[in-house]
Amino acid sequence: MRINNISIVIYLSVIMALGIAMGMVYSGDNSLFSSLAIAPEDVPQGFIFGKIPNFAKKVFTGNPCVVNSDGIRFLASKLYPDGNAANIKGMYVAIMATEARPYGDDLVYYLLVFKDSKSASVEIKKLQDYYQYNKDRIVLITKDTIALLLFADDVDNYKYIAELGQKLQERLN
Repeated sequence: MRINNISIVIYLSVIMALGIAMGMVYSGDNSLFSSLAIAPEDVPQGFIFGKIPNFAKKVFTGNPCVVNSDGIRFLASKLYPDGNAANIKGMYVAIMATEARPYGDDLVYYLLVFKDSKSASVEIKKLQDYYQYNKDRIVLITKDTIALLLFADDVDNYKYIAELGQKLQERLN
């Protein structure tokens, strides 16, 4: 009986150590992700949380989800030009699609938490440059080491990300 208890403690300790070594998200980030997450009631009418195709499940374990470190490395340079995964500590994503096209990515929300002020400064500058050329399809909100990035696949859907952006700005403040 005592050996089983010791085995369980060792097993749990190994799992925790592996999680930390693999870049688990800090509890402070989880709180931030929770407060700035897109809730079902935030999803605009006519949209749903999109379904994740099998090929993308290595990056997006669910929808919405906190992206793991491998996913961050994969996505960083695809989100905006010269995006540097080494500067990103945590990422949350929510993909919304029309009900008629559940595998679409009509509206996408990324919450980026940068490693420190210097990293944030560098990456936010890149995001601002990217935003300048895509104002009709992107909402960008920044504060300290945080960036909220909302994309509309179609300019006709910009109004939805603008509304979501306002809600998220209020939560961020």
